[in-house]
Amino acid sequence: DEFTAGVSGRDSPLAQVAVTAARAALAEAEGDHHTGAHLYGVAARGYAAVPRPYDAAAAWEGRGRCLLAAGKDGTAEITEAMTGYERLSATRDVARCRQLLRSLGRRLPHHRGRRGYGDMLSPREREVVRLVRNGLTNREIAEALFLSSRTVEAHVARALRKLGVGSRRELAGQAVVPPDGALPGA
Repeated sequence: DEFTAGVSGRDSPLAQVAVTAARAALAEAEGDHHTGAHLYGVAARGYAAVPRPYDAAAAWEGRGRCLLAAGKDGTAEITEAMTGYERLSATRDVARCRQLLRSLGRRLPHHRGRRGYGDMLSPREREVVRLVRNGLTNREIAEALFLSSRTVEAHVARALRKLGVGSRRELAGQAVVPPDGALPGA
């Protein structure tokens, strides 16, 4: 109450949001989950506007907890919190949210595997294209890069598709591929 009185009437948006978040935490601790959920939602939007992304994620998580405690579905809020934490690489917080969602029986997306390059050439594909343009066969490229011939075939096929050419001959005659792997005109 003293803090609230001290910031009342002042141009201090972060302090105002902090008051709301503190009131939400008090409501949650006192078992008033409906009020806590409402105030955490207000705080989350306020923190996002300031911007304070970690605090916004924590407020979304608090809203989700309160909704769950009130017997409502807080999955969307917990998922929003988890997404916010992921953007910030807050791994412990992400793990906590994932565990909560799993305990609710929610299926979680997997973020495993290598980075996709979409329509851009990967660094390895650019390297294979360079060697194709130098006149090397798949077997010679495989030996030079310590790959199997089948892997080289796959890289060549993807490069042909991404560059929109039908053959190695066309590939050899095409303009140089930019270092970032972006396609011409894309």
